[in-house]
This record gives sequence, structure tokens and C-alpha cells, in this order.
Amino acid sequence: MAGRRVTLKDIARSLGLSLPTVSRALADHPDISEATKARVRETAQAMHYIPNFRARYLRAKNSRLLALILPEMNMFFFPSLMTGISRVAQEHDYSLIVFQSDNSVAQERRLVEYCTHLSVDGVLVALSSETTDLAHLDILHACDIPVVLLDNTIETTKYSTVTIDDEDVGAEAARFLLDRGHRRVIGVFGDQRQRISALRMRGFMGAHAQHGIALDDTQLVHVSDAESMEQALARALDAHPDATAVFTMTDELLMRSHCVLMARGRKVPDELSLLAISDGLAPALLYPNVTHFRHSGMEVGERTADILIGLIAHRSEAMLDVRIRTTIVEHGSVRTLS
Repeated sequence: MAGRRVTLKDIARSLGLSLPTVSRALADHPDISEATKARVRETAQAMHYIPNFRARYLRAKNSRLLALILPEMNMFFFPSLMTGISRVAQEHDYSLIVFQSDNSVAQERRLVEYCTHLSVDGVLVALSSETTDLAHLDILHACDIPVVLLDNTIETTKYSTVTIDDEDVGAEAARFLLDRGHRRVIGVFGDQRQRISALRMRGFMGAHAQHGIALDDTQLVHVSDAESMEQALARALDAHPDATAVFTMTDELLMRSHCVLMARGRKVPDELSLLAISDGLAPALLYPNVTHFRHSGMEVGERTADILIGLIAHRSEAMLDVRIRTTIVEHGSVRTLS
């Protein structure tokens, strides 16, 4: 058989069984005896048989594949997100393939088109920071491939979305610090082209306004192409020596901010309190452990996969706008001022 792929016919011929019997045995059909199933499996393994999934997909008219397109891969949030999606996918006999758009809308478009070539059953997308419209998803809609947007989304009435209430959690974070006496807080935010960054900063600013507390533009640090976040945060700290707290909107920004504070010898929480929106991993790695609004990647992943698989199963075009609730997890990084 060298140089040729082993087929079901080869296994049937080797065992002296019919092709349908071999096929049903490998599919664990109840009409086939356990003894025969065992013989067929052993022979298939010995002959290095590899199932022809392409033929199976054509017969079943589905691939049992889900695609996930992420803007980037990092060690925070996305690993637990992928774990949650994969766990639900496996429970429903789906496999997950993951792509990275490199935060490029052009690459995101190419990957979306590639998903149609793979005949995936559904697609999950966390949009790139360059994405301003969803026209490139129309090809999936035309192919009857359900789509769910997650984490970083844009306004849509066509596709289901799963996020947290980004504006609300930004406001909650500000109120948490304000209620503990902090009147000069530095906020660290991501790329403002991303909806999650813009909304979290808007909530943060809105809560200050509601409390009648002036918030200077120099208190708002965000990622830009012109300079590193670390330099911008250092400049904000120099501009506001009276600052008593720093808020960061993601785990990655938390780690980078903590590094800046340590390099400058600023003690947490004695000199500066530290608060974040986080999946919970990074806060546990820092001392003192960081108080955070927990944004569970696992929960988002599981909920998103459940919704997508439901849309596939029911051939539904329903549009759901799901907001995952965040909860405060208090550790030792925020002190209450007298």
C-alpha cells in the first residue's frame, strides 16, 4: 500500500467484510457487533487508515469546523477565550481552527474569504482595529455561514455580538476609585480605533463628569504609533505628581503599567493604587494582587460558541446582542483614602 492512501475498500478486502459493514463499524453503528467493531478498528489502525474527511463533509453537507479570527495572539484573555470556545465546540462534535489577522482589515478580509473555501460551518470574529464596516462579512452571509462577533465589535443590526458592557465597566472602574477618595486618577487605554477602547474611556470620563471632577486630557494615556505606552504613562505621572491611582483597561496594559511603576519606585498601593479590567491571570501574578473587574475570556468563549452552534443548528439569522456581566474582585492594590 506504500505511496497510496488506505481506503475502506482495502480494510474490507483484508477482513473479508462488506464495505458497508466496515463503514458502519468505524461509525460505531449499533447494528454491528462489538467484536466486529474491534476487529475493524484494529485493522484500520494497523493499516494506518486515515478517514477521508473531505468525502464525509460532502456527504453530510457540513464540515463540523468552526473558524475563529483574532486580531492578535497574546498571553492574556485570548488563551482562555480559545479554551472556552474549543470546550463547547468539542462537546458538540466540532473542531476549531484559529486565524490571526495581525490587526489588519486586509488580512481579515482574506481570512473571511478563506473560510468559505474551507466550507466552515460558522465563523467567530474579533475585529481588527482597522475594521470600520462589516461589508467583507457579506460573503459568509451569502454562503449561509453564521457569524458571531466578539470582544472587539462595531455597531451592527445584522450579526450577533458577545461583549461586556464596555462603557459601563469603564464608568464602574472610575466610580470604584472615586468612592474610595481618589480624585486624581490616570487612565490607561488601548488603541482608540477599537470600539472597546473608545467605550471604556468614554465610561471612565463620564463617571468623572457625573461626580463633578475635572479630568485633564493628560490623565488619559492610550496606545499610539508615535510613542510607547510606557513613555506616555511616565509623562502622565510626571504631569500629575498628585495622582493617587492608575486604572488600566486590559491585562497587557496592566503588566506594562506595573512595570513602569516599579521602575520608578512607586509602591502599590501605598503611593499609587492600581485597578484593572482583567481575566484574572495577570492580577494573580503581581504583588500585591491587583483588584480588577473580572472579564472572563472563558465565559465569553463558551457563550459565543454556544450562540454560534445554536445558529448553525437552527439555521437561524437571529441577531443577539449579549453583554457578559463583570464582577469586582478585590485584592490589595487599592487603598481607601481618608
